[in-house]
Amino acid sequence: MTEKKKKPTSFDVAKLANVHRSAVSRALSGKGRVSEETRERVMKAAQELGYRVNYLARGLHDQNSGLVGLVASRLDTPYRALQVKVAARELLAQGYCPILIVAEGDMTLPGLIDRLLNYNVAGMIVTSDSPPAEIIDECKRLAVPVVLVNRDLRGTEADRVQLDIQASGQLAFEMLYEAGGRRFAVLEPKEQTYTVTGRARVFADCCRAAGLPVTVISPQRQNYPDGLEAAELFQDSGSEADAVFCTTDLLALGFLDGLRVRQGCRIPEDLQILGYDDIEQAGWLGNDLSTIRQDAGAAAVLAVELMQARIEDIDRPFEVATIPIAPVWRGTTRKKDAP
Repeated sequence: MTEKKKKPTSFDVAKLANVHRSAVSRALSGKGRVSEETRERVMKAAQELGYRVNYLARGLHDQNSGLVGLVASRLDTPYRALQVKVAARELLAQGYCPILIVAEGDMTLPGLIDRLLNYNVAGMIVTSDSPPAEIIDECKRLAVPVVLVNRDLRGTEADRVQLDIQASGQLAFEMLYEAGGRRFAVLEPKEQTYTVTGRARVFADCCRAAGLPVTVISPQRQNYPDGLEAAELFQDSGSEADAVFCTTDLLALGFLDGLRVRQGCRIPEDLQILGYDDIEQAGWLGNDLSTIRQDAGAAAVLAVELMQARIEDIDRPFEVATIPIAPVWRGTTRKKDAP
């Protein structure tokens, strides 16, 4: 039986480089002063021995592992996938190592966050369901910064990156009204989420405040198949709407195909459609979907910046950063020219 090869240690590196072990630590961590000649000797010895720094063990000793938890769900949706991708890239650029936790299935969010805390994470960014307030309190007690992205925990002591729901619903109404819509419908999924349900209801309120009719269509969820379902529900409702706000792009794309492909509806001549998010697929030539851009990349960068600021100053006032939004005019509404 072949004997398992012993992993090299920092002592082995120090011996081969003919330096003190503390010099190995300074050279490989980049912390503390060490001459360039010593650094080169240490790096050469480490490479020759195949030595790698155990950052997790170092973190347990230093109370900072450099690990950051990314807690996410709905990674099958393009918007969330892009958001997580940009957040991970930004964390790596700042010298952190992201750990992705997918908050779906049987595991509860508190249980997942509890697991992350066992790894002595430097911080946490949560884009899935809102964690209970007691979890946030525990993170605060352990001095672990938590940034919530589009989570409804108003009044909770945590930094947040937040969509302006009021502005979102208002902008959707203004775009469709400017495009000539006067009889409206809105897709409000039965499966409620903070931002999607919020902007659907603001849009409906704007219609009513303007004295204009609005029909609420309620598919089960907020994805492409639910958009197909919404197209059937819309036809069955007998609605005379001439403009529809689909509260996510995936809903809009399903709704668009359901009406245009299955029912022969002309878009935008018979009905104008507006999405929300501006995922990549919205701009594909076959879709050409007018929408509202919710900047996923900017949201991710803001989350990392808030986490970094909290690490540097744990006692700073809690902050809410707003995700930028912008109208995107394409072919599913009559107005295509940018304002």
